[in-house]
Parts: sequence; structure tokens; C-alpha cells
Amino acid sequence: MAVFHPNVNQKTELPLPGLSEMLPQLHGHAADLLEEEQGFRQLAESIGAVFWMTDFPVSRIIYVSPGYERIWGRSCASLRACAEDWFDAIHDEDRERILHAVSAKRDSGELDEEYRIVRPDGDIRWIHGRVFPVRNEAGEIYRLAGIAEDITSRKRLEQEIIEIGDRDLSRLGQDLHDGICQQLVSIAFASDLLRRDLMAKLPSEAVRVARITALLDNAITQARNLSHTLCPVNLVGNGLGVALRELAMSTTRGLRVVCDADCEEGVLIRDHAAATHLYRIALEAVQSAVKHANASRLLISLRREGDNIHLAITDNGLDADSRNSHEAGVELNIMKYRATMAGGALEVHPNPFGGTVVTCSCAQKAG
Repeated sequence: MAVFHPNVNQKTELPLPGLSEMLPQLHGHAADLLEEEQGFRQLAESIGAVFWMTDFPVSRIIYVSPGYERIWGRSCASLRACAEDWFDAIHDEDRERILHAVSAKRDSGELDEEYRIVRPDGDIRWIHGRVFPVRNEAGEIYRLAGIAEDITSRKRLEQEIIEIGDRDLSRLGQDLHDGICQQLVSIAFASDLLRRDLMAKLPSEAVRVARITALLDNAITQARNLSHTLCPVNLVGNGLGVALRELAMSTTRGLRVVCDADCEEGVLIRDHAAATHLYRIALEAVQSAVKHANASRLLISLRREGDNIHLAITDNGLDADSRNSHEAGVELNIMKYRATMAGGALEVHPNPFGGTVVTCSCAQKAG
């Protein structure tokens, strides 16, 4: 749910006029209108989502369905008494983002956001809120209508799927490091011993074996880089910055592009899940830029401003609109989902010098 309002701190007593109270002012089809209102109320009250309507721009609550009490755990009367009641329930890590979105979309009267709320009993729910403008005959917005759905079950399922995928990737990286890498190292060691034995008897064969050893060394390096990418070092604390620097180095070596990392010291993250999502966003953005945008130069940056962490991946490839492949769109949706799960939002902007900038900002308290 997202009620547009001029000032979230302003507390206003809000009466709840019904359509029946306006009947004396209506002409013609008053009975039909009353019947339509009753039908709407029956529909709204039988559906689990929250339906609501406000005046515009004063945000006076005209109607809110009983679903508000089931989802928010707060009374409809409290919302009618204070239109900011819904806003007060928003999770601390999502509140600033939603306030910015509401302010940015105020003139259009449209909004489509997902966010968390905290019920009075401490239970956290995920909400998908949409707002639509209602226009008069002159085309002016005079009301806002909205629907808010509880998508907690869907979010939990999505989170489980992502976590399973992350665990599988980490297990694959660990197996690659402990299994194939170690076997390649053993083979390279045996190959080098053979080269030494052949040096005196068959120098030409020793040269050929040396070439094989060099190929093995290169394969070992690539396998280790891949294992570190799939299973990075511990990401909590300052581990994310370390992992991003390693990602930049392995990208430069493995993909034959220039990838740099500019990570501030002291960017500490206590939430392992959030750090994992940020790392995977960086990995996805880098690989997508090289694969779908033909980028040859990239920069991964990480910094903190107060309680907010900002991750940015800048490339010099094709702009976002030119990346028309279906796969690129899927990758972008995955990054957006991960940003939401990390308590933030993902944005894609054109790079002023050519290319694209992918940014993810999320609230993560220091310490």
C-alpha cells in the first residue's frame, strides 16, 4: 500500500465518507450507484488484498478494505485517523526507498513497489503495492486508488530458490578447488619431474613436456579463478571488498578485458545473505556487460555513506536499451530481485562516457 501524502509527519483527522452520504447530491442513477458501491464493497471485503482510495492531493482516506487489518495488523480506523499509519509500519531498511519513490511519482499518481512492513506483533510481511490515478472529465487527477497484496509466501519461496542456487554454486566452487584443481596440480608436478628426467637424455622431448606443463599451469590458474568466483572468501566483515577485488582480477585474466575495483576500506557488512546478494549482483553485471554489451573496460566500486552501502558496476559497452537479448533481460531481473532481498534497489543508468552504470544501494547499518 502506498498513500501519497505531502508530509509523512503530518497527522490529520480523516473522516470516512461513503457513497451513500453523497446520494442527495447525485442526480439520475442514485440507486444504481448505491448498488454498485455495495457490490464493490462486497468484492473488496472478500478478497485478501487491501483496496483503498484517497482524495488527491490532500490524501484524505475515502475507503480502505478490511484486508488492511489482516495484513498490517492495524485497524482501519487508525488509517482513517492518520493516513501515514501505513508508512509507519514500513521496515526501517525500506522506508527511505519507498518515501523517495512516492515523492518521485507523486505528480503521475502511479506507483509499483515491493517493500516490507513490520506488524505490531513483530512479524515481517512483504507487500506489493500499486497505485493508479483516477481522473475527472477534465483529465485531472482527483483521486488515487490502490491495491496492496501480501506476497510474503512468494518471497520466501523465491528466497529459498535463490539460496539453493547459491549453495549449489558454492559447493561446485569448493569441489572444483578441492578436486579438479588438486588433481591438475599433481599432474603438473609429475609432468615437471618428467621434464627434468628428459633434459639430459632427450632435450627435444623435454621441451614438449615443458609446453604441456605450461598448459597445465594455465588450466590450474583458470580453475582456481573460477572456483574463487563461484565460492568467494567469507563475505561478512570486509570480505565483500576483498571478493570484489578478486572478481576484478579474475575477470581481467579470464575474459581478456580491463576490469578494475575501487572498494573503500572499512565497508563492513554483518549480514552474510546481503553480502552474498551484492557479490552476485556484481558478478552478474560484469558477465552481462562483457557477454551482451561487448564491454572492454569495467569498474566495480563499493562505498558506504552513513547506513547505506552503494555498489556500482560501470562499463563502456552498449547502452542498456541496445541489449535486446532475452537472456540479458532475465539477468537484469535476477539482479533486481537480489537487490530487493538485500534491502535495497537496483537502478540502471547510461554512462555519460558511453556504456551503462548498474547501481545497487541498500541500507546496512555499520558495526
